[in-house]
Amino acid sequence: MGIRSWWARRRKESAEPKIKTAFLIRDYVGSDCVMGTMIAGLEEFQVLERPWKNNQRNLSCIPAGDYTVTFMERSASGKYRNVYHIQGVEGRSGILIHSGNTVNHTLGCLIVGKRRGWLGRRRAVLNSRSGLRQLVDVLGKEPFKLTIVGEQQCLRK
Repeated sequence: MGIRSWWARRRKESAEPKIKTAFLIRDYVGSDCVMGTMIAGLEEFQVLERPWKNNQRNLSCIPAGDYTVTFMERSASGKYRNVYHIQGVEGRSGILIHSGNTVNHTLGCLIVGKRRGWLGRRRAVLNSRSGLRQLVDVLGKEPFKLTIVGEQQCLRK
């Protein structure tokens, strides 16, 4: 089943039409990063996160689960504008969805873009600023639910 058909079925099953929902389906887990596809509305976005490091602050992606996300005109540090703040991450704070390209551009936040690629020898999300703007267009400035599914840690032995 493709991501779009899964999402269409999931939207029909949703019992909470009051709050928008986005889904992040993790599909690449490596020692270098974690990547996935975010479905919001009928749009797809690519997401890059740091690799799993036992949920350590500034070093790790966040655990799979359900989160409430709110819009922020400006991050607490003032570095980022028009971003989303993921709330309720156990043992963590200040987790954002923002623009960037590689794991060097995040301290545990989710980087959103429109496509995947490489910058140098690093996995990357590309068209990140336009992807973030489009995500804001789709989800607006109201809180939404983010469901993250898929593994976050590399299972290779």
